[in-house]
Amino acid sequence: MIRLGLCSGACITRDIKGVLTIATAARLEAIEWAADVHIGADDTKAAEEAMMATLQAGLTTASYATIYRAGSEGGDFTRFDSMLRIASIMQAPIMRLFSCADGGDQTPSSIAAALEKLGNRAAKKGITLCLSLGRGTSLDRYDRAASLVAEVDHDFVRLAWEDLPGIAPAEATAALESAGRFTGLVLAKCAGRDGKPRPIAEAESEWRERIRAYKCSELDPKMGSFLLFGAARSEGAEGGEALAKDAQALRALVAEVEPKKAC
Repeated sequence: MIRLGLCSGACITRDIKGVLTIATAARLEAIEWAADVHIGADDTKAAEEAMMATLQAGLTTASYATIYRAGSEGGDFTRFDSMLRIASIMQAPIMRLFSCADGGDQTPSSIAAALEKLGNRAAKKGITLCLSLGRGTSLDRYDRAASLVAEVDHDFVRLAWEDLPGIAPAEATAALESAGRFTGLVLAKCAGRDGKPRPIAEAESEWRERIRAYKCSELDPKMGSFLLFGAARSEGAEGGEALAKDAQALRALVAEVEPKKAC
């Protein structure tokens, strides 16, 4: 089952209560809490409070988003373990992280080796690591990301797919389709050429194909898969209304796909 949620990092000026308010108003089901905005990597109290507030709002914690870079600690896992602990406290099934910066001393093989070790540590907590794509990292292209997770080939190391800047929509969709079982999370960050969020309704056909591909990648449909809104949201009623419209559009597309998994 594909469940819709909101990245708290898309609401950088809202507090925890504000994030939950806009999510429930849009009839979303889950929240990804961000380490650099709402739940610090060492703040166990905030993690406990966010977990309880999320449940009381009738939502679930989908993920814990960190800015941790795989391989950055060498053989020391202190920071990683601290973040993993926060994810566990919040009962997050996923922890999002990044690859090392591109052009550094790390090679694809060394990053893959680091991810295998991190995946083993996360597996003990039952938490899946999802690698974010992004500029300035070794995962700045879909093909590089796919090659890396395929090399790791770990049940608890997957990809967090999103639209990459400058990539044609059809190419981005094809990348999601080819990623298959290696996709663990999908982020909706539709943006126009001006960089502002692009309404989901303007990309309906693209998202229909993406949702179908994501559905086909599910390893265990009973566990559920998360599709999170990650684009920055403006304050006030305007931002809430835009999110609600996007959620309504994606909810309709998910409803089309869920009853019949046509892979």
